[in-house]
Amino acid sequence: MLNRQVQLAPPPDVPGRLGSDGFRPEIQAIRAVSITLVVAGHLWPTRFPGAVTALDAFFVVSGYLIGAQLIREIERTGSVRITRFYARRVRRLLPAASLVLVCVVVAAFFLVPRTRWTDYAHEVMASALYGENWLLVPDFSGVIDPADFTAVTHYWSLSLEEQFYLCWPWVLLLLFMLRAPWARFTGLAVLGLASLALSVYVTAVAKGPAYLVTPVRVYEFVIGTMLALGGTRFVLPKATAAAASLLGWAAILLPVPFIDHYSPYPGAIALIPAVGAALVIVADASGRHWRLTSSAPMQLLGDLSYSVYLWHYPLIILTPYAVPGGVLTEWMRWGVIVASVVLAYSTKRLVEDPVRTWPLLVDSTRLTFVAMVACMATVCLAAGALLWA
Repeated sequence: MLNRQVQLAPPPDVPGRLGSDGFRPEIQAIRAVSITLVVAGHLWPTRFPGAVTALDAFFVVSGYLIGAQLIREIERTGSVRITRFYARRVRRLLPAASLVLVCVVVAAFFLVPRTRWTDYAHEVMASALYGENWLLVPDFSGVIDPADFTAVTHYWSLSLEEQFYLCWPWVLLLLFMLRAPWARFTGLAVLGLASLALSVYVTAVAKGPAYLVTPVRVYEFVIGTMLALGGTRFVLPKATAAAASLLGWAAILLPVPFIDHYSPYPGAIALIPAVGAALVIVADASGRHWRLTSSAPMQLLGDLSYSVYLWHYPLIILTPYAVPGGVLTEWMRWGVIVASVVLAYSTKRLVEDPVRTWPLLVDSTRLTFVAMVACMATVCLAAGALLWA
């Protein structure tokens, strides 16, 4: 039952895919630059007011990588092992996310005023169940204010991304029922354009919800998946790839100093870093790598980006409760960066990688889901303790 496959007839032709194999330094670099911008934006919001747009680049990368993985499986076997796909996502994402949530609950118990325990409990539970973005919608104005939210508010983007993982295998299975490659590409394009139009509309009428709700971000995942689906059609000549890479990096970085909470974001503005990430991915697949983006520190930071994202925001929010004066000094902000990287490295080596590759779980989809339920239940019980206390 858990290893059930969804069968499709194999496609008549299987063209080569953009970046289907091999090391991809520019993708790691996008992750590294994006997490740097996000952390900087949370620590120095007035200096980097538009840093949140880096998440749009993250979503394109996710759409590309997951889309390529699913497309290869469909083309190779004519099917997708849905539960195996979900199990891989669980092993990759849930252990570290659950660990940070439990640590936040413990820290909140000792540091946060009791008047805020209910908020923390609700948000931790929603984050454990990957529904944090929807929980925040009713009270969200478009600006994440630590006074209004908690140390796990940043899980809104992880929740949105997990919702994408939940739906995307089914979307691609439906697309591959269309025999013609152009029809699949068109179907994705229509879905993406509908999401972009919705983003522009919802941003205009209710900017707060537009920031958080899943449908308005779907087009960013679509852009990434279209690159994977387009295959060798997107491979560029060397000189063109270099220009595309430079333009792409500029598009990722350009919004950071100019977009603030008054801007109609996400709307159409989020399209800028999304297209930028797409250009960098295409240039990378075409063989255009820069020395800086391929450097060891950049690659390491890209590898740690998920764990850094998990840890940095709780440190930013909870540290003021633990220090005299209740304010982060400049030195403390740099200390948060160092602590985030150290905790991320430890989590990656001691939790993420061992669980992801643990043969007992890799060989058993059923056991992976049992572990998933156990993790979620543990986090929810820990959060419930704040309510009961």
